[in-house]
Amino acid sequence: MISIGEQLKAARERTGLDLDRISDDTNIAKRFLAALEEENFSIFPGDPYVIGFLRNYAEYLGLDARELVTAFKNVRIQEQPIPVESLIPKRGPSPWIFAAGGIAVLAVVVVLFLVLGRKDPANRGAPEEAAVRTPQEYAMDVPVLEKRFYEGDTVLIPLGEQKYRLLVAKISDRVAVESPVGRALFMLGEKGTLDLDRDTAPELQIFVNDFQKGDPSKGALITLSAEGALAAVLGAPGVAAQADPAETPDAQATAAAPAPETPITPDLKTTVIFDKVASPFPIVLTTVFRNYCMFRYEADRREREERYYHKGDQITVNVTNTVKFWTSNAAASKTTVLATGGRSVDLDLGGQGEVAVKQIRWVAAEGGGWNLVLVDVP
Repeated sequence: MISIGEQLKAARERTGLDLDRISDDTNIAKRFLAALEEENFSIFPGDPYVIGFLRNYAEYLGLDARELVTAFKNVRIQEQPIPVESLIPKRGPSPWIFAAGGIAVLAVVVVLFLVLGRKDPANRGAPEEAAVRTPQEYAMDVPVLEKRFYEGDTVLIPLGEQKYRLLVAKISDRVAVESPVGRALFMLGEKGTLDLDRDTAPELQIFVNDFQKGDPSKGALITLSAEGALAAVLGAPGVAAQADPAETPDAQATAAAPAPETPITPDLKTTVIFDKVASPFPIVLTTVFRNYCMFRYEADRREREERYYHKGDQITVNVTNTVKFWTSNAAASKTTVLATGGRSVDLDLGGQGEVAVKQIRWVAAEGGGWNLVLVDVP
């Protein structure tokens, strides 16, 4: 069987892309991509990081991410030493006891089958048909199209004399959208643009409103918004037929910036996580539980969850602008902020038995730019 690293390298070489380009597209540091291809898992902070990066890299290359993650877990299992006592045969009860028990169970099953089968003879032998959904094709004939899409669904985008096709390729921990300009991955609440005709001016904005991670059967709620030339074709209100290209980037930057938050009260304890970046960007919050505790979070004022977590549990939250979380035992969990380029910062939530309420949010920095900060909430 071909190893994990060989599969990744072969798939990348088929695309003709180098690690620098893939690092820019996936926001995974080049050294981590190279480590996955070399199967040098020791440089990662832990197995959750390996699994997360491996899944994203595999999906980007169009490989079966679930199969590669399973292969990695099997490698880890094989690396575990076998206890000596498990190699020593143990004497157990006589096999005749198990044989007698098996015969008794089989007899009970046969009796139940005969009794239940007689109750509804009309349904006996009737095959169950699984509902299979046929992929749908939609046409974008309005400036804003919002629908719940499923894997295999396509959208035709009219632009000039051409029609460009978008494909919802995969829904897992991210939503993969394929277009003539490549494959794009979107986290929950993430926004991006596409330059369909490659004229350096984006014509389409994609925003992923909602989807259930790991359950593609529920689809993904996606909003497609026309911009620039496409907005003029579809008659978007307030868009001139001949827009000034020089004004387009500024307008897009303004639209992409998050709504300003209420200023932070000076007496609140504030820790800067990332300082003076050019513009806000989505982050991933990973929490590993080292002991038992109650944990609650609310991301972007939409995604909420509260439950009692056990030792060894782990959760991952995708955040666009802000996340607020509460824990009954601050030292029982280790929370890490993951950002573009492979950057990560571990957060100090508090001590043993301490109840902590924190908020992570983007705020405008003095002198320009943005800061990502951790704020103690009273």
